[in-house]
This record gives sequence, C-alpha cells and structure tokens, in this order.
Amino acid sequence: MFQALYFYCHSGRRLLLCLIFRQINPITKKTMFSYEDILENLAEGVIAIDLEMKVKVFNQSAEKITETSRSVVIGKPLKEAFRRDSRLVEMLEKTLSEGRLFAEYEEKLHRRFSGAPLPVGITTSQIFDINGNLNGAVALIKDLSGIKSLEAGSLRKERLAYIGTFAANLAHEIKNPLSGIRGAAQLLSKRVKDEKLNEYTNVIMKEADRLNLILNDMLDFARPAKLNKKDVNIHMVLDSVLLLLQEGLAPATFIKSYDPSIPPVSGDEGQLTQVFLNLVKNAKEAIQTTGNIRITTRMITDFHLVEEGSSGGKMAAIEIKDNGCGIKPENLEKIFTPFFTTKPKGSGLGMAISLKIIKEHGGLLKIDSEPGHGTTVVISLPIAEREKNQ
Repeated sequence: MFQALYFYCHSGRRLLLCLIFRQINPITKKTMFSYEDILENLAEGVIAIDLEMKVKVFNQSAEKITETSRSVVIGKPLKEAFRRDSRLVEMLEKTLSEGRLFAEYEEKLHRRFSGAPLPVGITTSQIFDINGNLNGAVALIKDLSGIKSLEAGSLRKERLAYIGTFAANLAHEIKNPLSGIRGAAQLLSKRVKDEKLNEYTNVIMKEADRLNLILNDMLDFARPAKLNKKDVNIHMVLDSVLLLLQEGLAPATFIKSYDPSIPPVSGDEGQLTQVFLNLVKNAKEAIQTTGNIRITTRMITDFHLVEEGSSGGKMAAIEIKDNGCGIKPENLEKIFTPFFTTKPKGSGLGMAISLKIIKEHGGLLKIDSEPGHGTTVVISLPIAEREKNQ
C-alpha cells in the first residue's frame, strides 16, 4: 500500500508527472519509509515553497550546497532567505505564478561562508496535491563544480596542446635571426669607440639574451620531456632549493615540517628541482621581506581521487604555503595559461611548465589562494616502485 504526492517536473522537452511514494505496511498501517527519507538522501538540494513564497522544505543537500542551516530558512519568505540569489527567487516565483518550468538552468549560487559562488544547475516544477490543486513550487539544485572543473581541465589541455605546437614553431623561427642580431651588436661594440654608443649595443645584447631565455622556456614547454627517472630524496631537493633562495630572507622565514618516514619518490631530480625553485620563488616574491613560507611533507596512502595522468597508489605530498598577498580569483583561473603573468618581467611560462613536469611524473598540482591571506600549493608525487612493493 502506498501514499503518493504529486508534482510536475521538466525533463528535456517532456513534462513528466512525478510521484514521491510513502510505503504503508498494510497490517500495522505504519510508514515503512517516508518521503522525508528520500529527500534527505538525495544528492541534489531540494528547496520547496508554499503559495505565500515561504520556504517549507530545505533538505540536507541544500544545507551543504548553500552552507546554511535549515533552521535559518524554514518558514521564512524566499526573498528574505536568499537575498543574494535573486535569480533563484525569480525562477521559483515564475514557476509558481506563471507555471514556467526551468530545466537544468545553469546559475551561480552564493554560499554563506565560502567566497566564490558555486556553479549549479537548477530545475523547477510546480507542486500539486492529490486533487490537482496547486500547493507550491520546488527547485532541484545540482552542484556543477566538479563538472565545470573537468570541462575547464579539458579545455585547458586542448589549448595547451595548440599553444605548445605554436610556441615550438615560433621559437625556432625567432632564434636564428635573434642570434644574428646579438652577434652584430657584439661586433659593433668592439669597433665603436664612443662609450655612449656602446651603451646601446650593450642594451641590444642584454635584451637579446633575455629573449633567448624566454624562447628556451617556450621550447621547454613545447617539447616532450625526456625524464631521467630514479629514486629521489624529496627532502634533499627541497633543502637545496631553500638554500639557493635563502638570500635576502630572515633565517626564520622558511619553516620546514618534514615527515622523516617518507620514502624516495620516483622522478627526475633536475626537473623536480626546477618546479620547486619556481614555486618557492613565487612564494618568496609574494611575501616580499616579511611573512613566512611553510614547507610541509606528508604521505598520502590509498590515493583514491586519481586524475588523468596520475598514478594513484601511495604518494608523497609537498605543501608550500605562504602568508603573502594571495592571488585574485580571476587570475587564479588563468595561472596555468602560457604567457599569462602579473609580473613586470615575467614570461608567464613558469607555472605552465611546472604543471607539465608534474603531470609527466604522474603527479598532481593544486593551488588554493585568497587575496590578502596567502597561497597554498600542494604537489603529489608517486612513491618509487620498490617502496610501493615493500
């Protein structure tokens, strides 16, 4: 025996009559499971309003998505509960008053504590009782952040492949005439006796050398890596990087928190050194001469969240955290894009090359940052095979 509640929902181009059942034991007449149980276990957030536009249903997933307790919104007018989300209010209002249904409408929803709005898909429908009378409206809210992340990653991969090919061809075309320009300037500097004119030839050579460094970075980014993998002590790599970059910083600026039990990782020591030099240098520039940089290492076991290119299994995590100026959200989205930089003399290839190297090692690179609160970079690298098998 079942009891049912009815509401209309929109799926694609079809209008469907949906039922939420409550199973009734025919002997005891007691509910075996209720529609509340179903609502509370849905992965999607459910927000239902009555004819007065007051919130009547706010399930557990809705709490998680909005970071708001149901005790704050239940019984309150929708406009009051979602002041910053006028589009959600408008959609439910139109669904209730005009019967207009929205299907997987992409919107951004503000959260109570997190800074950036969350990308969501919103589907709305009207709610009817068993006699067909309109009782309210409901919104089904789906978290799209994971999907958007995958789409962005796929788009970035395609873009990097195109830019890599373009960069390699461009670098080869420029290097030959650039060498000629520098050689001519060098010859002129030897023959010209006027010191003022020599200043100009020195500028030409200096700028030619700078362009040559950028072109080499472009070629490093574009060409397939030739990894010389071996067992690498990641702590020795980090210590060598910190020693190189210690100049100009107080001894207490670098705070090391190493896990001594971490076994060797599998990688190319030279290329990994290049990555950590770039990341620690970025952190150093972010804090200027004040603040601190904390370098933490730890083991990650049973690594289940495996992305494309990662090897999974046992991995070592290296965290580089500073309390500097942080990165603006709009810049954080572009940080791995080649030639994007906020530095006056930067090439914009450092982070793109670092990501490429880590991916080729079967590792992961993640960045979290907030303006004024610093930046945290976490790199995960696979443990050497002989250690995995022990």
